[in-house]
Amino acid sequence: MKTIELLKELTDSFGVSGHEEETFKVIEKILRENYQNLTYERKGTGSLLVKMGNGSKKVAFFAHTDEIGLVISKITDSNYARVAGVGGVDPRTLLAKRVIFRTASGNKLGIIGMLAPHLQAPSTKDKSPSFDQIFVDFSVSGGTKDLQVGDMGTLEVFAAEMQGDKLTSKALDNRAGVAALMRSIDYLSDLKFDGQLVLCFNKGEEIGLIGAKGMSYEVNPDYAIVVDVTFASENNPNFETYKLGDGPVVAVGAPITPSVFEQISSLAQENNIQYQIEAVPGSSGTEADVVQLARNGIKTGLISIPLLNMHSPVETVSIQDIDNTARLLAIFASKAGR
Repeated sequence: MKTIELLKELTDSFGVSGHEEETFKVIEKILRENYQNLTYERKGTGSLLVKMGNGSKKVAFFAHTDEIGLVISKITDSNYARVAGVGGVDPRTLLAKRVIFRTASGNKLGIIGMLAPHLQAPSTKDKSPSFDQIFVDFSVSGGTKDLQVGDMGTLEVFAAEMQGDKLTSKALDNRAGVAALMRSIDYLSDLKFDGQLVLCFNKGEEIGLIGAKGMSYEVNPDYAIVVDVTFASENNPNFETYKLGDGPVVAVGAPITPSVFEQISSLAQENNIQYQIEAVPGSSGTEADVVQLARNGIKTGLISIPLLNMHSPVETVSIQDIDNTARLLAIFASKAGR
């Protein structure tokens, strides 16, 4: 399966933090249809482990599967409900959007409306809303009678291809990383591999690195590489950002094992894989922060995929960056697994 088609299936699936089951099923279905000699396990609170090989050296790749979303916090009347963010949701990204909620009786469509600009008072026109001011209108789908407090939802957004090998969608944080792990199997099949590879598709990163904490202890690999996204910008002089299409971003700094960084960067150079370097002075804000601490400590690296418009319905990635990340992962596994 081509990477762009893989990404479409992954991002179109529903996987709000704590409710990733549909996305796990998509991952397992695609892997079973395309690869043999893999084994599948569900561990802890439900994270998915996919294993390849049975050698003595164990290499693990980690990617969180969950996406940010919404939860029904109060049903105000027969047509309207209030919501709260699950993970780092910016309320400004919600206005004038369709939302889809999973209920006990099925999917439920809602609309987050906004007052027409003609009717807005000058004093409120330029103000950003808070969650206290946002309501979801369910009159378009029969009202709130099927809803319960705690039902989870996302913006109704579907992946779209863009010019120049780019794709835009919700949930590319971190379905882009998930796709890189899955595609790494393709590249590894062309290399010598004597070790054991474990792909860790984790729950709940957006709400506290939940899956990675347990899975790093469970797997206890010799080497771990966390794959996530990082901030991309094509022209932003005010922030340290990375360019779409210029390759995976390899982290160096406090939470990263120096020898792992050196090995990743050397392998990229030796194999003509363009890459970028990100300095991480303290917490990386990724699963690497907890993976490195498991048991007696795990040798850990971090590779990130540049992402425009993070935590929005128009997140954007370069397909080439994902493929190069997958290729670099496979080369690392081949070397480290010997």
